[in-house]
Amino acid sequence: MTVQSSSFRQVWEGMSLPPNPEATTIRPVSGTNAYLAKNYDGSMGLFLRDVIDALPKRTYKHLEITIHNKKQVSLPGRPPLILRNVLFLSADHEIKTPALSLILEGLYDQEPSGQFTAGDMITVLDEVEELLRRPKALPTKEEIAGAWGELYVLRLFLQNIKDPDLQRKVLFGWEGETREKLDFRFLYAMQAIEVKTTMSSERIHHLHGIEQVTIPSGFGYGALASLCVETDQGYTCEHLLTTIESVAIGTREEKDKFAELLAKRIIIRGIACQDNRFSFDLMRDGLRFFDFSQVPSPGDVDGVTPIEWLSDFSVSSSLTSAEMDELMFRIIHPRQV
Repeated sequence: MTVQSSSFRQVWEGMSLPPNPEATTIRPVSGTNAYLAKNYDGSMGLFLRDVIDALPKRTYKHLEITIHNKKQVSLPGRPPLILRNVLFLSADHEIKTPALSLILEGLYDQEPSGQFTAGDMITVLDEVEELLRRPKALPTKEEIAGAWGELYVLRLFLQNIKDPDLQRKVLFGWEGETREKLDFRFLYAMQAIEVKTTMSSERIHHLHGIEQVTIPSGFGYGALASLCVETDQGYTCEHLLTTIESVAIGTREEKDKFAELLAKRIIIRGIACQDNRFSFDLMRDGLRFFDFSQVPSPGDVDGVTPIEWLSDFSVSSSLTSAEMDELMFRIIHPRQV
């Protein structure tokens, strides 16, 4: 049985334990020299076979990476196998399948041929380790409100789409690969959206740089989504994530692809979007969109960089209903524009 990229999580979690502590259960990943792996204690990992380049010295939290001249492995229904020149990435129980999927997807990005090397693995692990770092303190209520706003807008786009491929394109546009300055960059539609959320009825937002209200090069339009929310009522970020998962459409395989991509985006966005401590709800007329040109900003200041400021949107004109419909149409019906 080989594994397609859309079902990493399900296969890892469904793999049986190997027959003894020295063996490892594996599943080949189609078209690559990689294998999904499960250890005797239930922890998971990745194998790369036929690795001939040297392994640089690295240590990672919750991950161990080793080279074996030969390694005994187990495939259901077959006698034990011996693989040679194996790179073995073993994760402890703190590492879950979304993080391992992120590593495997990173390997594909590094080497599209699927013939991964030790150098490819180290490059990806260095990048993923940076993404997986978490502050010791829990996110603040303000930070969680910001994540809630992004999830609310994401769901707004996704729930109106009837094409599973387009749903994944929208999801792919959230946060980029390493948390972009802009929250949404829909390359297929040439639209950029920044999301700001306040827990006040006064529509005042903190801008973290002129890039947050600048149309990216090659894009045709940019807007800021402004949300005013009430606290201690409504629903949590965790609940919003559950509803986002439920709007995925298509075949089982297409829904699996959506779930894998969502898991990757959650890792990139951080733990604030998984919070279940605080709940929020939109105030009446709480969501408005503003053309970037309508965002109060200090403009270019020679010799001053970077710059942050508070922007009072009470003096700005938001998009009309017709303009809002046009923006939504460009995002959720790009082929008809």
